[in-house]
Order: sequence, then C-alpha cells, then structure tokens
Amino acid sequence: METAIQMVCLECDTPLNFTETYVDGELATMNYEHPMRAGGEWDHNPLPALADPLDPAQTGCDCCGIAAPRPEGFANTWLVAEDRPVRLRSGDRVFDYSTPWSVCAACSAAIEEDDLRLLLARAAEHSRMPEWISAEQREAGFDLTRDLLLAFLAARPRRRP
Repeated sequence: METAIQMVCLECDTPLNFTETYVDGELATMNYEHPMRAGGEWDHNPLPALADPLDPAQTGCDCCGIAAPRPEGFANTWLVAEDRPVRLRSGDRVFDYSTPWSVCAACSAAIEEDDLRLLLARAAEHSRMPEWISAEQREAGFDLTRDLLLAFLAARPRRRP
C-alpha cells in the first residue's frame, strides 16, 4: 500500500497537491501542483520538498478551509491509516491527500459525529473559490469537496493524541 507523503513548495512553503496519472493501469507520472487560490495563478512553479511533520504552521483548516482560526484554533490533528488512504479519482488522474490533517474545533466535532452535512456547510461558508469562476466551475468544486470529505470520513480518521 502506498503512503501519502506531505509535500510543500520550497519557494513558498505551501502544501502541494499530489496527482498521479495512469496509462493502461500503470503509474505513468506523478506531479505536485500548487492549490487553486483566489489570487489566480502562482508566480512560480512548485519546487516539491518533504514537509516537516513537526512544523505546526498551518494555512487553514483542511476540512472547511477557514484561513484565520476562530478562538478554537487548529488544536486538532487527524490521522488516516496507511491502509485507508484518502484518494479521489477524476478521469485518468488520482489525487492523494496526505496525513495529518489540521482541523478546526468545529470541523473536529463534525468528524467525531461523522457529520458530512456540517462539514459541507462549513466548507461552503468558508470557501475560498475565486469570484471570477463560473457557476458550473463552482458547482464542480463543491462536488469535489463533497467527494473529498466523504473519502476522508470513509477512511475513519483518528485524532492524534
């Protein structure tokens, strides 16, 4: 079983998205990409490097995306077992989401209750989708968010002690 490893960009220290492309069932390429952001395109290509697993710096809640923590902060870290990866497939691409996940207290409560509806409501409330995208792109983004959160809950994450 593959283990997802958190990668960051050496230039900007931003966590990178990981994708795999398969051809005839075989792994053909692995790519690291910057996440989409409201400001548009990045001014540099990603320079992948292993993230420091002990680095407490977080850019936002991995479930709802809230950028600035409310008073509850990001005190909760959730782990996914290696044999239950959080993986999404889109066409011939596979997106792997590494562990750990930094989660605000409100989303942690939803995870403990296995409450996808609350996670989706928080993701919609704190969405950082660019204003200029079309309604179809926004709907596709929310569909992907739903699929990601559903895959995360299905992986039965556990809170780091």
